[in-house]
Amino acid sequence: LTRKVNKDYRVPFESSSPVLTKGLNVLVPVYAIHHDPDYYPEPERFDPERFSAKECDKRHPFAFLPFGEGPRICIGMRFGIMQARIGLVYLLKNFRFSLVSHKMRVPLKINPSSLILSIEGGLWLNVEKL
Repeated sequence: LTRKVNKDYRVPFESSSPVLTKGLNVLVPVYAIHHDPDYYPEPERFDPERFSAKECDKRHPFAFLPFGEGPRICIGMRFGIMQARIGLVYLLKNFRFSLVSHKMRVPLKINPSSLILSIEGGLWLNVEKL
């Protein structure tokens, strides 16, 4: 997420207090926040329970930013969530998915040079109609 500072802001760190000056462009590292072990223990482990109401109440409200936050939050958030759920239901109801093992490395490795989140070598799946 990129944001432009609209007024000078002193960042309240314990060891120092840098100032973000008006007009400065700031990059919010969403992937890094979503994989921070302080918020999500064992961040690479699949754990749907970390999004239960009880677990969400334990962490900072901005520790999960799938659509951004604040006045510039994605206006299509609700539609995007609904569309993703409908698409997943359709796909999981009608198809079986598995990795093409000879073309994929497990665990999957994120491509560090890509501007968008992607897997090195691509994602290769076998898809079988049920």
